[in-house]
Amino acid sequence: MSARCPQCGEPAQESPATDIAPAWGAPPAWSHEDGSALCPVVGANGYEPAQPEYV
Repeated sequence: MSARCPQCGEPAQESPATDIAPAWGAPPAWSHEDGSALCPVVGANGYEPAQPEYV
């Protein structure tokens, strides 16, 4: 089973994102294959990286 970003459909990997500023806290655990955080979605506290979906 593979994972993908639910917003753009690109493959996702279980590897911390490398493009999130340290001021945001720990980087998200999932990223696109290029290391960028998964696309933003509106969460309980405003915008946050999406959680992957499995296909």
